[in-house]
Amino acid sequence: MRKILMRSAMPSEGGGSISDILVNNYVGNNTGNLLYQESVARMIMTEDTMITTTKIKKDYSEQEIEEINAQYEMFIIPLANAFRVSFISEIENLTHLIERLTIPCVVIGVGVQRPTDTDRWNYPFDEPVQAFLKAVLKKSVLIGVRGEVTAEYLDRKGFVPEKDFTVIGCPSLHTFGDNLPKPTLSELNFHSKVSVNFKAELPEEVYTFLRRQSARFRDYTFITQVIKEIKNLYVGYPYPENEIRRSQFPADYPIHFTDQLMQEDKMVGFVDSTSWINYLSSRDFNFGSRIHGNIASILAGTPCYIITSDSRVKELADYHHIPHIVRNELQEQTTIYDLYEKADYGALQKGHAERFSLYLDFLDKNQVKRLTREQMNAAETPFDRQKQRQQPMGAIRSFSSCSLEEQERRVQEYFSSMEA
Repeated sequence: MRKILMRSAMPSEGGGSISDILVNNYVGNNTGNLLYQESVARMIMTEDTMITTTKIKKDYSEQEIEEINAQYEMFIIPLANAFRVSFISEIENLTHLIERLTIPCVVIGVGVQRPTDTDRWNYPFDEPVQAFLKAVLKKSVLIGVRGEVTAEYLDRKGFVPEKDFTVIGCPSLHTFGDNLPKPTLSELNFHSKVSVNFKAELPEEVYTFLRRQSARFRDYTFITQVIKEIKNLYVGYPYPENEIRRSQFPADYPIHFTDQLMQEDKMVGFVDSTSWINYLSSRDFNFGSRIHGNIASILAGTPCYIITSDSRVKELADYHHIPHIVRNELQEQTTIYDLYEKADYGALQKGHAERFSLYLDFLDKNQVKRLTREQMNAAETPFDRQKQRQQPMGAIRSFSSCSLEEQERRVQEYFSSMEA
C-alpha cells in the first residue's frame, strides 16, 4: 500500500459531527478549502493508495521528520492564495518542513493575492515565498500556479515559466475529470431561487452591490464560507468583537444570530462539499465574490456569476472562463439581471478538456501517481467510495430559526466536542 501525505485540515476519514468539525477547524477557516483539497484527493487516491492528511506545525522533531521520510512516498501540497501577508508564517513553516524532507514535495494550485488595480509587484512576503519555491523545486520538477497573475509575479522574481512553474488553474474544476456539468439556464425573475456569496472585507461598492442585488429576489440565501460565521449559525457563537472593530464590518453584515438574515433563515453554511453542491443544484442561480462559492455552483450545474475585487479571484475566473465582471466595471445602473443575460458559459465548457489535459500533464511531470482519465470520468472512484461512508451534514440553518429542542441539542453537542 502506497502512503501519501497531503496538507489538509480535514482528516482523510472525515471530521465527525458538525461540532467536531467546527471546534477543530477542520475546514481551515474557509470551507472553500474543502473543494480543491478533495479534488486532489480524488485524483491521487488509487486502489493501492492511502492518503494521510496533516496540518503544518511550526516545529517538527527529528523523529517526526524521520517517520515522514520513512513512511510516505510523497508530500502533496494543495494551496490557494498562499502568497499573502497573513500566510507568511505558514509559508515559513512549510519551507522549514520541506527542507528537512527527502521525499518529493509537489505544490498544486498556489497563487498570489494582490489588488486588480495596481502595478505593484513587491510585497513583504517576497523573500519567504522565494525561499519556499526554491525549497519545493529541489523536491519536485514543476510548481502548479493558479493563473497568469501569479505566473507574472513568479517570472518577475526570477523563476522561469514552464521550467520552474506552469499555470494549472484550480484543481477543484477538475474534480470530476472531463465531466463538467452544463449549466441549466432558465428565466431569471423575482421568484427565482438564488444564492449569493460574499464576505465582510469587500470593497464597499462590491458589498453594497451584492446585498442590493440579492434583495431583488424573494427566495435568496447567503452562503457563508467563514468558520466563525458558521459557528454563529450553528450555536449562536459570538463573532470576536476585536475582529469586528479591526475589519470595519459593514453595519448590516450578519454577525449575530439575531440579525435579519438569520432571523429570516436566509443564511446557511456547509461543512461538507456534498451537501454544498447538492444544495446549489436546487438553486436557479448563484452569484457573488467568492471563487469557490461559485466553483461549487459550476460543479452543481447551476449558472453562476462572479464580481471580482482582487487578482486571486480574477486570475482563476480568467483562466477557466467563468463569467465575471471586475469591480471597477460596475455601473450605478448595473443589475444582476443584466449580468445574467450577458453571461456566456460556452468558453468554460469548450476549453475544459484541454485545461484538464494540462493539469494531468503537470501531475505526470512531477511523477504523481494518479487515476487514469477514464477512471476520473467514472461515476465512482476509491475516494468516492470512502466519502460515501461519511454522512452528508446538510445545510446548517441559523440558530435563531431552530426550535428550542434543536438549539439545546446543538449546544450540548458543541460543548461536548469542546471537552473531548
